Amino acid sequence: MFAADRVQDLLRRLREDVAALIHSEIELAKTEVIEKVKTHAKAAVLVAIALPFVLLALFAFLFAAIAALALVVPWWAAGLIVGGVLVLIAAVLALLGMRSMRKAGAPTPNEAIIEAMATVDDLTKTMEEELDEVRSA
Repeated sequence: MFAADRVQDLLRRLREDVAALIHSEIELAKTEVIEKVKTHAKAAVLVAIALPFVLLALFAFLFAAIAALALVVPWWAAGLIVGGVLVLIAAVLALLGMRSMRKAGAPTPNEAIIEAMATVDDLTKTMEEELDEVRSA
C-alpha cells in the first residue's frame, strides 16, 4: 500500500507541477509575442509620422524635375519621364520592403518554444527516474 500511496502522491504532484509549468510557459510566450508586436508597432508609427513629410518633399522635387526637363523636352514628355522613373523607384522599394518583412518573420515566441521543449525533456527524465525508483522499491 505504501508504494501505491507514494505513486498517487507523485502523480498528483506531477500533475500540479505540469499545470504550473504549462501556465508559466504560456505567460512566457504571451510576453515574448507582446514584446515583438510592440516593436513592430513602434516602427509602424514612426513610418506613418514620416510619410506626410516625405510626400510633400517628393511633390516639390517632382515639380522641380519636371520643370527642369521641360526646358529640354515638352512638358508632357517631361511628365512621362519623371513618372517612369518614379514607377521604377517604387518597384525597387516594394521589393526591398517585402524582403525586409520576410527577414523579420512572424512574431513567434521562439524562446518560449525552446524553453517548453527543454521542460518536456526534463519532465520525461524525472518521471522515468521516479518510476524506476518506485519499481525498485
